[in-house]
Amino acid sequence: MAGDSEFSQYLSELDNPNTEGYTFFTKSQTDGYSLEIHRKFDEVSGLYQYKSYGELTSIDAETVYAVYNDLEYRKKWDSYCADLHKISETTEQQNIYWRVAYPWPLSHRDYVFIRKNKIFQKTDDCPRRWCIIGKADSSSTYEVKSGVIRVNEYEQTLAIQPSNNGLGTKVFLYYFDNPGGALPTWLINWAAKTGVPQFMKTLQSACEKYSSK
Repeated sequence: MAGDSEFSQYLSELDNPNTEGYTFFTKSQTDGYSLEIHRKFDEVSGLYQYKSYGELTSIDAETVYAVYNDLEYRKKWDSYCADLHKISETTEQQNIYWRVAYPWPLSHRDYVFIRKNKIFQKTDDCPRRWCIIGKADSSSTYEVKSGVIRVNEYEQTLAIQPSNNGLGTKVFLYYFDNPGGALPTWLINWAAKTGVPQFMKTLQSACEKYSSK
């Protein structure tokens, strides 16, 4: 799944963004966060891979890491999350089931994916950093529910570290999702343009409320 080199590759994006092959897509900024998104066309799927660079200006990195990993809490703050739970867990990884509620009349999508986390401790050259890699487990035999479309091409990876001023969190997010079904590619790409900034905004709000959950 993910060795240290892969974690390091994503973490390097925090200070040295690598947008080779990507084009600027959109930028979003509001109170509490800023986000710039780049994308690269995937010829096989007709969709895009996304790289997002930004900052949560008032949330510390440890809280962001905790909220992103808290599956039970996600079901409270993410209105599209219809189900989310661990299937199995080892010291190396978690196998997770996730069902996303698409608006009517679209079918729900579900995911079985492997998540691996890595914390890199502070050194003389770098602050403490966190990386979470999630990739679809396309070989999973986990039950496919009636009326739900299984997504077999998916990756979402989050890398974070404290902001330069120490008050917020610097964020890198890589994202690719092929939801399948009969959705037109323009609709999927439009959803990505609006969905990633909305996810960051909702994540920010969830982090602010986390201590009193």
